[in-house]
Amino acid sequence: MLFEFFAWWYGPGWLQAWKNSLEWLLSVQAMFSVDVLIKTLFSPWKRIISLPGRSLDEKFRAAIDNLVSRVIGFMVRILVLIAAVIIMIVTLAVGVALAILWPLIPFLAVGLIVWGILP
Repeated sequence: MLFEFFAWWYGPGWLQAWKNSLEWLLSVQAMFSVDVLIKTLFSPWKRIISLPGRSLDEKFRAAIDNLVSRVIGFMVRILVLIAAVIIMIVTLAVGVALAILWPLIPFLAVGLIVWGILP
């Protein structure tokens, strides 16, 4: 049974650790909806759009309102995209570090047991 554990650990288990790091990255991307944020980068915030009236003053006011709504939407989406990229980089780094350290974890367990027994 111990041999089967090590056969799995250094074979399919290690491959699954690499796959998990990629799945974590994709789940963070889905959680932040990065593709939707990029597609709607210049869309108005909360779909707030002012309709122009008949007079020039009303048309100018609607244009300014729509411009402000788009600028606010752009700024919020950019900040969320920056946060998403930072979290994706951290997630990727942790996943790759875990996958690289995967073969050493059984030895670490034995070493910690020995370290706990010794004075």
